[in-house]
Amino acid sequence: MKCTRNLPVFFVLFMATLFISSTLVAAQDEVNPAREKFQQDLKAAVMSQSITVPQLKEIQDNIAVLKEAKGEEKPGAPVDLVTPYTAVSKIKAIMATVKEPARDTLRQDFQLMMATKQPPPSTEPDTPGKKLGKDIFSAVMHGEPTIEQVQQLQESLNSLQSIKTGGGGMLQQFRELKTAKAQIEQTMNAGSFRPQDKQAVLDDLNNLGPKTGGGAR
Repeated sequence: MKCTRNLPVFFVLFMATLFISSTLVAAQDEVNPAREKFQQDLKAAVMSQSITVPQLKEIQDNIAVLKEAKGEEKPGAPVDLVTPYTAVSKIKAIMATVKEPARDTLRQDFQLMMATKQPPPSTEPDTPGKKLGKDIFSAVMHGEPTIEQVQQLQESLNSLQSIKTGGGGMLQQFRELKTAKAQIEQTMNAGSFRPQDKQAVLDDLNNLGPKTGGGAR
């Protein structure tokens, strides 16, 4: 009788394990040892009941959001930093509620998986503006900025993008460029970002055009 009562539990764990495999493979096609370790440790956490099935499903849903957000990046399309930032924040919040010792293991796995995630190869060299966008995206994904700071960075990137199509005069474009660069620099200096990510963005700003005067080095 005891064995019969346990069957639903084992069935749920088995289905959850299958769910991990299918969703992670669908979300990230490239071979990634960090992703493979994350997948295996998620399976172990499910089997040890350190993570619940609803928690697992929410993690997978947000990984899918990350994949979709990256897939929607197109030249000229509005920059969206808030959606992937929110997904990463939700995953981190769920990780914080997982039972130990799986909590620290999964948290480290996720951080490593994000750090080793490589963007798809580009057939054309990055322009200064495109490189700035990529480096800000990386800084947001690996840092601990506030939602307000992410919104400001998103707004500034879209402002820079709109300068090309705004049709304003040279003086107006110069002012808009200077304002957007100053806002990005201020946000990067105020936010909690990895030093290498912060420096990459500040270097990009220097390569983008007129100096902001704020010491972006």
